Order: sequence, then C-alpha cells, then structure tokens
Amino acid sequence: MRIARLLALIALACTSALHAQPQDTALSDPTQLGVTANTRYLDAAGRPLDYVSFMRQVKDGKSYSSTRDTQAGAAMLRITGPAPGHRGIRLAFGRGDLFPPFELPTLSGDVRHLSDFHGRYTLVSFYFADCAPCIAEAPMLVAYAREHRDMNFVAITYEDATDAKRFATDRHFDWPILHDGQGLIDVLGVSVYPTLMLIGPDGRIAGAAVGMAMRDNPAKRLADLTDWIEQWKHARPVTTTPGETR
Repeated sequence: MRIARLLALIALACTSALHAQPQDTALSDPTQLGVTANTRYLDAAGRPLDYVSFMRQVKDGKSYSSTRDTQAGAAMLRITGPAPGHRGIRLAFGRGDLFPPFELPTLSGDVRHLSDFHGRYTLVSFYFADCAPCIAEAPMLVAYAREHRDMNFVAITYEDATDAKRFATDRHFDWPILHDGQGLIDVLGVSVYPTLMLIGPDGRIAGAAVGMAMRDNPAKRLADLTDWIEQWKHARPVTTTPGETR
C-alpha cells in the first residue's frame, strides 16, 4: 500500500479540539531566545521564519506554541492557528525534516529528550486516552514492538500523567509514554489521532501516517504497519539545503 493512500483515512481518526488553546509555560517570552543557531521559528503553516518576522506576528496578537530541550540548548516555536489557505492546524513536518527538540516527563517521573532516541529508528505514536482509533491501534503497536526489538518506541500525549497512565493500564499498553506534550504536538501540527511518525537514527523524520483503517482486522493492520515502516526505512533520502532544514 502506498503511503499516500493512508492519508485518505483521516476521516476515521479522532480530532482534538484542545489545540485551539495552545499552552506553553516553558517559553512564555520568545525574546529570551532571540537569534541563536539552535532556535528555529515557524509560521502557522510550519514554514521557517526569521526572528524579526516571528516577533512581528507575536506583537500583532498571534499566539504561538513552543518546544525545547534545555539539555541540548535547542528550541522551536511555531505560530498557532490555521495557516492561510488551510482549514485547521496543518501537519507540516515530513520526511527529511529534523524532529523538533523536546524534553517531556515519563510516567515514572524521569525526563526524556530527543537525543535519548538517536542511533536507532524510533516509532512515535501520538494519542489521547479516549480516542477510539487510538484504542483500536494499541494492540497492533504492542505486537509490532515485540517483534522489532532493534527499534525504539514511544507514545506521546497532551494529557496529564493520570490520563496517560489510565490508557496504559486499561489498554495493556507497555510502550514508554511521555505526557504533557502539548507544546511539541502543536509545533508539529498534530491535530488528528492517532498519528504515527518514524524518526531515523539521525533524528530526522523518515515517514508519517495519519489515522488508521478501523475496518481492517488486527492482522491486516499489523501487516500494513510493517510494510509502511519498511518503505519508510528504505525510501531514498531527502536532500535539503541549509535554508530548508528545520
């Protein structure tokens, strides 16, 4: 199955209205960052902005979301809301883009960073506890992880630790879970659930899939997931110029 076909399944996925109110307590003032090599600014469509242009939109009343990794000294900020010409929040990161920096809490109270997953392929699942397709997808993800011990796996939710743990317990979901990830989710532009992203060993996105076909049986969904990930791993590398690299 071609990856493009999967995008047609968006209608079967859950959409969260919580993204209408982006929250970010870590970076309440972008002027604290200014112009630095490891700080990147994006417009509402996910396109790169320079610092001056970003601040102009903020001063004009635009809100923004942000994610950062203090350990790496890196941050990414994105103007929130629908981009001109688009309905809703747009997933603007694709194959070849650097995955945004993050530092998010685990259910055990530790903090994980993007660099913790470098060196191996990492499958990331974005979900929330009451999302029906996310619930249906959980057994498939567990089965896939058990068959692919050479990869990293992590689930990320905007919900708090209580709801994240409830999902893990009720669904027998044994992936590592990072919670309170609203800033990262908004910067990426994830608004449809579930969303899967494969991060390469170099920290770049190797592939992304939005939604899932709930009409398929579990064995078919697992086979499709395996096929998609193998396609992503073996796809021709995307070359970018310095100005295009996020």
